[in-house]
Amino acid sequence: MNKALIIIDVQKYFLDKETKPIVENIQKFIKEKTDQYSVVYFTVFKNDPTSPLWQISQWRDCTDSPATDICDEIKEFTNDKNLFYKNILSAYKVPGIAKGLKEHSVSEVDLCGFDTDCCVLATAYDLFDAGLKPVVLENLTWSTSQEKLHKPALQMIERNIGFVKKI
Repeated sequence: MNKALIIIDVQKYFLDKETKPIVENIQKFIKEKTDQYSVVYFTVFKNDPTSPLWQISQWRDCTDSPATDICDEIKEFTNDKNLFYKNILSAYKVPGIAKGLKEHSVSEVDLCGFDTDCCVLATAYDLFDAGLKPVVLENLTWSTSQEKLHKPALQMIERNIGFVKKI
């Protein structure tokens, strides 16, 4: 079985005292575990006037550097082939990622990053609907809404999809 890892929106916009340890854990995980994956992708959310969040929700944050810069701890693992900017919630809807998963015959995708209740959740549902098994790595995800929405998002994923894993 070919597996992929998608590290979702681990960027400076979401960096704070709560997320810093998660970023460090993701860095450690990448160093120790990426050899078990056929492919690893990173996303960065970059809001712009074509984004649904801009157009529908009128949300204007996260448009430029430094907010859209990948966190320093994981920057060394990114390159032009595995780093994708998106202005939508789901990483799976990024054409290069969906195409890459298909090209690598991926059937299972581990997910980590930010925010559990937003982009991680949207990606998990879209992967599942596409016939791929999403597994949310609980210890490597977090929400900037903290426990208020992080834990309920994990509960929803576990109930509806069934795959949340502590590492």
